[in-house]
Amino acid sequence: MNWKLELDALVESTMAFARDVERQRLPDLPVAVRTAEQTLADTSKPIPLPTAITPASERDEIRQRVNNFKAHQQKVAREREDYYLQMKAKMLAPS
Repeated sequence: MNWKLELDALVESTMAFARDVERQRLPDLPVAVRTAEQTLADTSKPIPLPTAITPASERDEIRQRVNNFKAHQQKVAREREDYYLQMKAKMLAPS
């Protein structure tokens, strides 16, 4: 039955903590709101679309994306191979 008393005490202390937290107000809230509004106003400018990449058709766009993906996969494979060779050299090196 002791655990019930401990549980009741925990609930009471948690409720008291919650009441104390509710009483506290943020004094600088208007300043924070103004700062947030200014930041959002500064970043809400439209982002220009890239003009360098203008595919002539959907097929060209798909082809370009596939080529970019293949290049990325080859880069990852090279990095993985380089890492493997580095780790193998470290393991085989005399200590």
